[in-house]
Order: sequence, then structure tokens, then C-alpha cells
Amino acid sequence: MALTLGGEPLHVQLSRDLDAIVRSVVASVADLAPTYAGLPREQVLHEFAAIVATTTRAFIEVVRTGEMPSPEDLEPMAVAAGLRAEEGFPLSDILTAYHVGISLVFDDVVPRATAGDQATLNQVYKLLLGFLARVMEAASRGWLAASSETLREAHGARQALLDAVLGADDARATADRVGLRLSPEYGVMALRIGPHPDEVTPGVEPAVAARRKLRRLRHALEIAQPEALASMTATAATVLVPVGASVQHPGPERIVQEMARAAGAPILAAYEAAPVAGVADALALATEVLDVAAGLGWTTGVVRLQDVAVAYQLTRPSAATRRLAGLLAPLSDQPDLLLTLDTLAAERLNRRRTAKALNVHVNTVNYRLNRIRDLTGLDPADAVDTQTLLAALAAGRAARE
Repeated sequence: MALTLGGEPLHVQLSRDLDAIVRSVVASVADLAPTYAGLPREQVLHEFAAIVATTTRAFIEVVRTGEMPSPEDLEPMAVAAGLRAEEGFPLSDILTAYHVGISLVFDDVVPRATAGDQATLNQVYKLLLGFLARVMEAASRGWLAASSETLREAHGARQALLDAVLGADDARATADRVGLRLSPEYGVMALRIGPHPDEVTPGVEPAVAARRKLRRLRHALEIAQPEALASMTATAATVLVPVGASVQHPGPERIVQEMARAAGAPILAAYEAAPVAGVADALALATEVLDVAAGLGWTTGVVRLQDVAVAYQLTRPSAATRRLAGLLAPLSDQPDLLLTLDTLAAERLNRRRTAKALNVHVNTVNYRLNRIRDLTGLDPADAVDTQTLLAALAAGRAARE
């Protein structure tokens, strides 16, 4: 039986006032959902008004029949939300628009009620709530589907440009084809990503923890530098950051810091800047520098070639490599001394941080360094001898590899 207010079927009343209801929704929604205020006038008068009318007609049919709309009836709302997603509308504004529209319909109904219509009003309110829930579900589904597709397309476009810059393809032609800006120069970063604590916590699925970490890494990079090109796994990444006078970004140290904070994991990065034509070579160099820094025990921060120049050079095979490595032979049966020297190198020669990393007193570190001096003849307190010791460490790793 059709619902009536004031003795007349409500669906008839609402159908008669459809145009006025649509105008009211269109006029009101921009105040509560700001994104709609920026719509072109033509889009407001036609496309937006049309979906408001469609939604209102669907509710009028609910009032007439007492039945909720079918998935087919809700498809226009899903399609419209998908279009808004492609235009960059936040889902919250779309859902607000529907909530405003449904609220205004109810506001239009209430004045029609007489003293004996309270039961009908209650029933209309229940129908409105059920209808709104289904409409918002359809809109969310359409928005999420379109957003996922947009993200896939954006990721594919960036991956294509990254591959072109690193490979033999025409990077300029690829940038034009996928609609992305090609920077004349990039900051090239090779990243080594440590585990999040959840990845090594008993009882926690490490693959799930790694995927969560990776998602946070990507989001942090997107915020720090939206134009960055990146290829990431849970343990390593290649990141190209546009550089130049026209590009604003926080710099590699800040980017890595933000990514590490978001991921909850240590990140060590090697950085080299290069023009587009030299990006592939810069990445090869950055990867080698990263390996050298990791071999020295570094686990966080940004390293450049000049930071590990001596160690880098000593990882290139030569007669000097074996001789330098031999300088530490007296420590071969002294694992504590070797570990202390390794840690001292990783902590950038800071004895207090070295003691903390080893969980020993700083006096213990000093004692061990004195023992290294006595056994090798090289004094860790002497600047020149320290460089020789660090070079010997690097040479020893190179020889073992």
C-alpha cells in the first residue's frame, strides 16, 4: 500500500516537486562538499543535476513500492562516483553530496505531514536510511573501482617512464605518450630497506608486515615528491627524484628520513645526480656505493661517493687490496676486536655510539682499540692510522668477496 501524507500518495507529491528538490540539492551541496563548488557551471546544470534527479526518482520508487532499489537501479550512482574519482573528487565529498540530497528530501516531506501522519513519517525515515545506505555503498564501490584503475594507470605510466630513462627507449617520447613531465636531471637513489619489527616478531606473518611497510613507503614518497619515479620491493628500491631550479623537493636526506619514519624501518640510500642520459650509469654507481656503505656497517642515512671514496676504491681489485687486508691479520683470532673495529666504522668513528651499539662501556671500547693498536701497530686515535684501518676493513671485505 502506497504511503500517504495529508491524504495524498507521497510518491505523487514528490514526483510533482522533483525539479524543485533537484534545484535545492544542487544549490546546497557546494556549501557542505567544497569540491562541488569548483565544478564548471555546465557540469552542475546538466551532469550533476541529472544524477541528483536519478537518485531522487529512485527514492520516489522506494516510497511507492516499499522495496529497496536493485543493483541495476543503483548502477548510475556507481558510474557517477567513478567519474568523480577520475576527476580527483575525494570520496568523502561524494558521500556528503548524497547525504545532503537525502536529508533535503526528508526536509521536503516533513511539512506535508498532518497530526495523524507520525507513523508514516517514521516509515519514510526508515526507508530513507535504508536507501541512503545502499546508495552510499554503490557510490563507494564505483569510486573505489575507478580510483584503483586510475592508480594502476598512473603506476603504469611512471613505470614506463622509469624504464625508458633507465633503458634504451626514447625517454622524451615515452614521457609525451604517458603524459608525464620529463625532468632534464634526476637525483638517483639506490635504497636498502631494513625490516620492520613486525617482520621478525614471532607469530606475525612476515609477508603481511612487509606489504604494509611497502605501502607506507610508497605513500611517504608520494607525499615527499609526487613526481618521483620509483621501483620498490620490501627490501630495496630505485628512486629517481626530479632536480633543477624549477623543482621543489626536500632533498634526499629528508626524503629518506620521511620514508624511514613512515615505514618504521631503517633505510640506507646512496645518491648521485645525473642528466637523463646519464641516469643508468648513475644508478650503477649508486648501487656500488650502497654496497660499500653497507659493507662498512652503515644502515641508515644517505651516502655519496665522496663519503666512502677510499673504501670504494679499495673494493676495486688491485695488488694493494690484498696487502691492506693483511694488515688486520693479527686480529684474525680476536673476534671482539674485529667487531669493535667494524662497529666503530659503522658509527662514523664515534666511540660513545660504538659502545652503545655493542652494549658495552665506552672504557671497554677504548681498551679494545688500544689492543688493536698493540697488535697491528696502527693507532685508532691517529687520523692517518684510522684511515688505514678503515681501508684495511674495506679491502678485507673485497678480498673475501
